[in-house]
Amino acid sequence: MKLHWDYEENLLKISGSLYRYYGIDRGHGSDPELDCYLESRRPRCVIALLIDAMGISILEKHLAHGSFFRSHLLKQVSTVYPPTTTAATTSFLSGHSPAENGWLGWNQYFKEQDDNIILFLNRSQYRQKKYPPGWSTEALPAEKIYDVLNERGIQADSVWPGWAPHHPCGTFPELLDTAGQLSRSCSFIYAYWDQFDDLLHENGTDGPEISEQLEILDNTVQSFAGTLPEDTVLLCIADHSQINVESYDLSSDEALCACFAHDPALERRTTAFYIRPGKEAEFENLFRERFPDQFLLLDHKETVESGIFGPGIPSERFEEFIGDYTAFALTPLQLDYKRASVMKGNHAGMVEAERYIPVIVYPLK
Repeated sequence: MKLHWDYEENLLKISGSLYRYYGIDRGHGSDPELDCYLESRRPRCVIALLIDAMGISILEKHLAHGSFFRSHLLKQVSTVYPPTTTAATTSFLSGHSPAENGWLGWNQYFKEQDDNIILFLNRSQYRQKKYPPGWSTEALPAEKIYDVLNERGIQADSVWPGWAPHHPCGTFPELLDTAGQLSRSCSFIYAYWDQFDDLLHENGTDGPEISEQLEILDNTVQSFAGTLPEDTVLLCIADHSQINVESYDLSSDEALCACFAHDPALERRTTAFYIRPGKEAEFENLFRERFPDQFLLLDHKETVESGIFGPGIPSERFEEFIGDYTAFALTPLQLDYKRASVMKGNHAGMVEAERYIPVIVYPLK
């Protein structure tokens, strides 16, 4: 079964254009418009700023046409599937699809640990267990563009929020300032900011606090862009958007849970299920009775054949991570499981408003 997801006008192509500019081919082509832009300007340095969850649907809801972000929009593209940070940022940085790099969702089931592990945090999703720093990147290696460039003698660096060990920044202005300072000696800088995503999860996508914060981000980036020398280009993107969501408490559904071989994995809006042998038909019937229109349920073979997780040769571990069945959210409903935190806004499903992200460039002309 082929699910529709656009991998032509896609974040992977944007990544491909950056790699291409530095003379590297990641195998998925590039974006012609961004290629043309970079070739026409030939910047000494590119700063790639990724603001988590700042998708097209959020920009259009909260910012005027004349705002910095919207007035410097080169184009919009689809992110990878699922539209979530784990998959999208890893694909952008590696130039490889989620299927290829194996980074599919927030938590993934690793059979050698018999545990669902949160890849970004190196800890268990459902247990009080921590893994050594870097465990996930050792289990699922994925090259990052700044490392690839440095290995080739092209100076590159990255800047992060305060939780990161490398160039941690406590505020958004500090993040931009650090990126600007590093750009003086580097050819490429990646800067990542996550707090806007947290705000949307907590409040949903509609409130005045979202407008206020987005305007602050817009004004701050505009001021920062004005300080950049002519030989530096700012590329601003997102990893996904967000929508307002509703939740179903999956862990309270005893009949469904009785079918599980172990805990579900990936995301609340794209969920991998591992089913006890002999319980497959029962699980299918129960799931489709409960969610006849809200989720598309595919078995393992159908999920593999769908190609939804992107082009390329899949990781050796890809099929482990998609489970016996995968459920794809078609509406705002999501599946909460075992003390899941309450979210008003979320992402990682098939709804169009989750999918599209901006490609913002400065200077535009």
